[in-house]
Amino acid sequence: MPVSPEQEQALPRFVKAIEASPDNQNQLNALNTIDDLKALVQRIEPALTGSALIPYEQATSPPKITIDSGVLAADIPWRLLRCPGGPLVLQMICNNVNFALWIEAC
Repeated sequence: MPVSPEQEQALPRFVKAIEASPDNQNQLNALNTIDDLKALVQRIEPALTGSALIPYEQATSPPKITIDSGVLAADIPWRLLRCPGGPLVLQMICNNVNFALWIEAC
């Protein structure tokens, strides 16, 4: 079952929550493991159930469809992209890890 546009709003909400908090940005830059990422995401935006650490090459490859992008104050580049035929995905490049977040469909 596809995720509704309303549910997908959890991704921009996550970006805004991270953007509004230097502490959250510092925590992102300190992440080292997928478990650390999941704990932080669960605290900030529990609707984001899909997550993966991704290689730098994947995090910087040209996306098919970019929805939005930017760079946070703590020098964390991010982008929302639409995978062809797939979900809306948030990618972020942090000091120690790069990751993707999405909402898993039921």
